[in-house]
Amino acid sequence: MMMLDLIIATHSAEGIERVARMVLPPREGVRYIVSWQNSGSTPIPPALQRADIDLLRTDTIGSSSNRNNALDHSSGDIRLIVDDDLIFTADQLESVRSTFEANPELDVALFRYDGPDAKQYPPVECKLPPVPKGYYITAFEMAIRNRGEAARLRYDERFGIHGTIFTIAEEEELLYRIIKARLDLRLFPITITTHPGLTTGNRPMDDPRALRARGVTISLFYPLTWPLRIPLVAWRESRKGRVRFFSMLSNGLSGAVWRFLRYH
Repeated sequence: MMMLDLIIATHSAEGIERVARMVLPPREGVRYIVSWQNSGSTPIPPALQRADIDLLRTDTIGSSSNRNNALDHSSGDIRLIVDDDLIFTADQLESVRSTFEANPELDVALFRYDGPDAKQYPPVECKLPPVPKGYYITAFEMAIRNRGEAARLRYDERFGIHGTIFTIAEEEELLYRIIKARLDLRLFPITITTHPGLTTGNRPMDDPRALRARGVTISLFYPLTWPLRIPLVAWRESRKGRVRFFSMLSNGLSGAVWRFLRYH
């Protein structure tokens, strides 16, 4: 039986209480690895004092480094990246494992989630690239086989919450490297979890560091057409009331320039 590790990154006393409220079904072949930043002297909640939960206190900073800490301590055959406020069922977890068992050549799988975002997905299984039109990645949809080059994948700590340069886009940057490495990457029409609230990508955003990150990722995925795409994204997002047009435009262009001068 393949071992499935759920990689859970959380922060502070409030974060660990969110993890304690999660539905984490005990199941043979499933382990929960919780990386806990800024834990202080907070005791471990009784709900997390289980043999199938490994809790790691860490002094690292940033969501990407937090996830990387959990990945470094994961030895399972499959790593599923998750947030600290999701709902799982045993059958959903089994569907992740059975997908990899049925596809031995698969390196990285993308799945679906339920929630108020009402995210749209392709109706059938598809191989990436190309990225399906209108699709955007969410962190907790991704599962990685712990084998070969895929096993060495880590988040770029310049991106993500409290990243050293940017505050979002760690998932997009990782997806770009997965595609660039030509790993076997597929999206499956299988729902694996429920997210009860809006994800970060669907909330109003006007943080310059976040908008610059958008410019970075647009230029990564569209190296020839980004000068046209960034103004188009700025216009579309401003029409939705999520950003101010000129803020997105100027910061997005700045991020694209950073990508060409500094990204490696």
